[in-house]
Amino acid sequence: MRNKLNKLWIPLAVVCFFAVQAVGMPPFMRWGSLRTAAPGHPDTIKYVNQFIRSTSLTEDTSMMTVLPLDTVKRLTARDTIFPPDSLRETDPFRYRYYVALLDSATHIFVRDSLRNAGDSLDWPRLDSLYRLDSIARKKAEFDLWYNSLDKAGKKKYHSEQKSIAKKHVMDSVLNVKDSLKAIRDSITENTPRILETFAIPDSMQYKRIVQWTHEREFHKIDAHEPDTGFNYRFHDYPIFRNDVNATWLGVAGSPAQYYNFFRRDSENGVAFYDPYEAWAFSPKTAPMYNTKTPYTELAYSGTLFAPLQKESDNLHILTTQNILPELNVTLEYDRFGGGGIMENETTVNKNFSVTTNYLGKRYMMHAGYLYNMVNRGENGGTNDISAVRDTTIDGREYPINLSNAGTLVKKNSFFLDQQYRIPFTFIKNLKFRKEIKADGHYRDSILALGDSTLIQEMEETLAERASAREMADTLDDQKMTSAFIGHSSELSIFRRVYDDNISLNDKAGRAFYKDFFYNPTTSHDSMRVMKLENRVFLRLQPWSDNAIISKINGGIGSRIMSHSVFDPTFTQGYRNEVWNSAFIYAGAEGQLRDYISWDAAGDYFFAGTQINDMSVRANLRLNLYPFRRAKKSPLSLGAHFETSLREPDFYYQNFYSNHYRWENSFSKISTTKISGNIAVPRWNLGLEAGYALLSNNIYFDPSATIRQNSVPMSIFSATLTKNFTLGLFHLDNRLLFQLSSNQEVVPLPLLAANARWYMQLNIAKGILKMQIGADAWWNTEYYSQGWNPAIGAFINQNEVKYSNGPFIDAFVNMQWKRACIFVKLENAGMGWPMDKADYFSANNYIRTQRCIKFGIYWPFYKQPSSNKAVQAGAGMGGVTGGIKAPPTMDRGVGGLGR
Repeated sequence: MRNKLNKLWIPLAVVCFFAVQAVGMPPFMRWGSLRTAAPGHPDTIKYVNQFIRSTSLTEDTSMMTVLPLDTVKRLTARDTIFPPDSLRETDPFRYRYYVALLDSATHIFVRDSLRNAGDSLDWPRLDSLYRLDSIARKKAEFDLWYNSLDKAGKKKYHSEQKSIAKKHVMDSVLNVKDSLKAIRDSITENTPRILETFAIPDSMQYKRIVQWTHEREFHKIDAHEPDTGFNYRFHDYPIFRNDVNATWLGVAGSPAQYYNFFRRDSENGVAFYDPYEAWAFSPKTAPMYNTKTPYTELAYSGTLFAPLQKESDNLHILTTQNILPELNVTLEYDRFGGGGIMENETTVNKNFSVTTNYLGKRYMMHAGYLYNMVNRGENGGTNDISAVRDTTIDGREYPINLSNAGTLVKKNSFFLDQQYRIPFTFIKNLKFRKEIKADGHYRDSILALGDSTLIQEMEETLAERASAREMADTLDDQKMTSAFIGHSSELSIFRRVYDDNISLNDKAGRAFYKDFFYNPTTSHDSMRVMKLENRVFLRLQPWSDNAIISKINGGIGSRIMSHSVFDPTFTQGYRNEVWNSAFIYAGAEGQLRDYISWDAAGDYFFAGTQINDMSVRANLRLNLYPFRRAKKSPLSLGAHFETSLREPDFYYQNFYSNHYRWENSFSKISTTKISGNIAVPRWNLGLEAGYALLSNNIYFDPSATIRQNSVPMSIFSATLTKNFTLGLFHLDNRLLFQLSSNQEVVPLPLLAANARWYMQLNIAKGILKMQIGADAWWNTEYYSQGWNPAIGAFINQNEVKYSNGPFIDAFVNMQWKRACIFVKLENAGMGWPMDKADYFSANNYIRTQRCIKFGIYWPFYKQPSSNKAVQAGAGMGGVTGGIKAPPTMDRGVGGLGR
């Protein structure tokens, strides 16, 4: 106890000391004041010392400290300045306030005293005389000084004054400019950025960010909000977002072909580029944006802990911003690639795009530049699959077919799509014809009277009526009969270069390629396509934009395709062959409120190399709303039909390389598809089914010889998507069923499945959600296609059947506010539970062996309100994002999106 008191007594003493000082401190004292004379003696002005307070004050001074008084007499202006007696009679006012007119301190004191005393005559006059006298004295002083200067002094003075005046003018101008800039900035900052356009529905124009793609024929767009949820971003490869599975070469960015036959459409119409389309954008699939605030996406996924030669790195960078509410600019960069598991399959797939769009009240434009480069080492796959199935050796030790070969593919695309809307306002004005005529009579009658008051009232009344008519036109702008004049142009250049070096002692390489036509050891094969296409069209909107017949379209176009091919005579090196064609196309579309929508289109080549090529396609969608508790959740039924007759690709008919050559005269390829789909988002259920009839389709046989199937064949495909939720447990499933009437021509697995089963935990409500589970792929055995590097195409084989699984990824997937983060143990089972490992992605090609993969996706944008709760089912595509009614059906069964 004593020790504690010894420690406390010093701080207690200090506290008590300051407390006593605070209690005994005297109040704040004023050191002086001024007093005016009593009202009864207006001529008497008393001056009180401002530093020594008078003792005649009645304030309580018992607590004040008495200070010694300063007894030294102080002189004032009254003591030294005396008015002349002559002013007493001539100017009594100036005589009375003589000192106050000369001394500034006395002037202020006297003026304030008069004002406080209630005088309203003397003090303004005193103020005015003081200013006049001061000015006169200063002017006299200045004139005296100025006249004393010599000529050089006066010149210097005038120069200095001009400089000062000029500086004042410049400062004034700059201040005005700064003020105007501040006003403009304030107006810009506080003006709402409202999008007004005919191109997208009113319900989407006020969204923070809107994304869409547009079709090239008539510029129809499908707008939606982009998905930033962790379900959609879980699959970092587009081939797994868009389909159950794919045939690919096992490395990100490598050639790929979807399992679902109905997704194997060519966006660019260049055969050697088709295997790379899944990783890149075309003018038709390039995403466009409109944002209220700048928006940026950063994403990375890769195997950080894998050996350097096997490491996979994928990068995504996107930034988009609206310069005006109507004008947007977007930059995007994507990189897919990795070292691969086996030797010589390093892949780098880079995409860069610059796009812009303008959505105005009358004008709409989409333009951009798309670049894609693929640089890949080609090993031809392993030549001993038993090393994968029956051994545990490292993938780098698997024997391969090609040890020194590679492919370089490049694409450069420029596109510009634009249209202008011409509303037929004269039709709208017919409704107001009687009103406008009555307004004219009213104007004439008032003008005849000549009464200015009545004329002014008449002008105001007519202006209000005209404004009301204009407002009615604006509100019904979308429902007005209109015409659209549009133009589309595209310039694309595709190039593929294949190189290899196969020595005479390379048994594996010489067994892989049977023929060496122009060089026994070295190959350098190049292909190049230049595509120039232009379209001009006219669209008519007879009634409103949501009428049962809302658009009638027609257009004409030309297509020039220049093909570079190796000269088989070995005399010219390479030569160009040009396809020049002209075509017409037409279409129509309409809708009935939110329940029925339809569209149809067709094209026909009437001249040129592709003459008699044609296509017809149609879509129908019916939306029902049967749910009482979710009245806005639809049950969507869709149907799609298309038929086409196309000239086979130039390189299918003319090809010359060191290992393969052919000259063919193939017939036109006939394709007919009919499909339907059902989507029930409320039940997380989707079903798609389609039937295709093919004739004269092209394929490569096991010897890599190109062939045309002259016997008609059919394909049936059905995809079922169903997501179950059982408390914390989620079972997301996709199942693909396909039947091919000729497996030797189009080999397809009977069943293919992708199941993502996980437990979802709400770690912090609205902040962090976590999923822990497994993602698995499997399909029934079939003759999976292989890849031929020299041709650049998938080829059939009839030697080995693959089930390509089960391939299992164990994962932890998280949404932390805006960021999506996952950690995966890829190929966790390494072939388990099968007796033999079968994690092949194509014939002789394997997927990743067991490794840890990390991924993060992070969007950045300015959000005015706090983050909303994390939505687990916020995805938009496939099993990863729940079920959503497809907005368009022009791609048959399902749509393609990255």
